[in-house]
Amino acid sequence: MMVPRNLRRSFRDLQLQRNFGITPKRVLFSIFFYALKMVLTQIYCPYTNDFLMCIVDLTVSRSSHLKGQKCQEEESCFFLDIGFKKKYEEMMREFRVFVYPEGNPRTFFHTPKNLIRQYASEAYFFRNMEQSPLRTMNPDEADMFFIPISVQKMSEKRLSLMDMRKVVRKYIKGISSKYPYWNNTSGADHFFVSCHQMALKVTQGVPDLVKRVVRVVCYPDHSDGYIEDKDLPLPPVLLPFEYPAAGSDTKKRTRLILLGGDAISEEIALLNDTKTEFFMMDNHTISMLRRRTREYKNIAPWTLDYNTSKFCLCPGGSEMSVGRIADAIHYGCVPVVWPDRYELPFASIMNWSAFSVQIKEDYYLEFDVLKFLEEIPEADYRNLQSNTVKVQKYFQWNSPPIKYDAFYQIMYQLWRSLDQKATDYKITLAHPDS
Repeated sequence: MMVPRNLRRSFRDLQLQRNFGITPKRVLFSIFFYALKMVLTQIYCPYTNDFLMCIVDLTVSRSSHLKGQKCQEEESCFFLDIGFKKKYEEMMREFRVFVYPEGNPRTFFHTPKNLIRQYASEAYFFRNMEQSPLRTMNPDEADMFFIPISVQKMSEKRLSLMDMRKVVRKYIKGISSKYPYWNNTSGADHFFVSCHQMALKVTQGVPDLVKRVVRVVCYPDHSDGYIEDKDLPLPPVLLPFEYPAAGSDTKKRTRLILLGGDAISEEIALLNDTKTEFFMMDNHTISMLRRRTREYKNIAPWTLDYNTSKFCLCPGGSEMSVGRIADAIHYGCVPVVWPDRYELPFASIMNWSAFSVQIKEDYYLEFDVLKFLEEIPEADYRNLQSNTVKVQKYFQWNSPPIKYDAFYQIMYQLWRSLDQKATDYKITLAHPDS
C-alpha cells in the first residue's frame, strides 16, 4: 500500500523531532542563521572563515583594537611565532651572513661613522653585523649576503640621486662579476640596509635590487617603491636618549596624550572641533593642534612630555615622526599607531596589540581617537604601559649586539624570509614573464 506523500513527510518530521529534537522550523532557522553567519563573516572577518574565532577576536575588524592584558610570559604574549625562543636559538646556530668586503670604507661602504642622530639605526646595524657571530668570512657557508653600501655616507659626500644610483649599479656589477652568489639567485638571498630618506629611490637604479633584494629601511614608504611582502622596516631611533629608559610609572603620567611635541591634558583633550581636525593626521593637522593647545599647556622639557604622558601618537610617514615609536617605548609612553598607514617594525613576528593602541585607517572619519583613549579603563592602560616597558629591550640597539635586541630581531626576520624568498624565486624561474 502506497503511503501518501504528505503522511510520509509528517512521519519523517515526527521521527526527526522524536529522535533529535529537529523540527522544520528549526531547520529553517539553522539555514537562516548559517546564511547570516556567512554574510557577517565576509563583512567583518574577511581574514578568516572561522566565525567563532572572529567573534573571539572581533577587535581585529574594528576601528581600533586594544588588548590590555597583563603579560606574565613574554614569549607567548609578545611574539606571534609559537616557540620563538627555540627558533631564535636555531637561528643563532644555523644562520650565517657574508658581508661583501668590496668598497673603500673611507668612501661609501661599510660602517657609518656615528652611532647618533637620525641615522643611528643604520650605523648600529653595520657595526653589529661586523661584531655578530652570525657573520661568516666564508661566502660558501652563507645563507644570505649583506650589501654594505651606506646611503648616509653618500649623502654626506653630497652625491646627487643619479650619482648614488651609479655607485650602487657599479657595486652590484662588481660583486656579480667577481662572485657567483648574486647571479645564482638574481640577488634574492641578498639584503641592503639604510636609514636614509632617499634609500628606496637610490635602489631603483638596479631593477633586481628592487624586485629581489630585501631592503631594510627606516622609511617604508610605498610611494617610493617599498614592497611590504619582501622588504622590512628598520626601527629608526634618534640617539642618544636624553634620559634612561622609563619603568612602570603610571602614577606620574597625568597627561592623556603626546602629539607632535605637545602634551594634551585630559581637561583639553576634547576641545570643540578638535576631532574634525585630528583624523587625517597629516603634518598640517598636527601643526594646527599644536598651535591650538599651546595656550593651554604648561609643558616641561621635550623628554619629560614622554615621561608624563599616557599615550604617544606615532603617525609615521614623515621625517618629523622618525624615531617616535622608539622614543615612546623607551620612555614608557604607550604608542598609538596606524598599521594600515605604514608597516610597523617587527610586525611579522611581534604582537603589537599587547603593547600599543592600533587605529585602522578606514575609520579616521568616524572614530574619535582622543575620546577613545580617554575612555580606556585604567586597568587596561596600566597593563599596556607595563607591557610597553617590557618590550623596550627588543627595540634597543647595542654595541656589540645582545640577545633579542633590535639587531637580532631584524636578523630573525631575515632568517625567516629565506623559505619564502626561495619559493618566490622558483616561481619566477617557472614564469619569468610574470
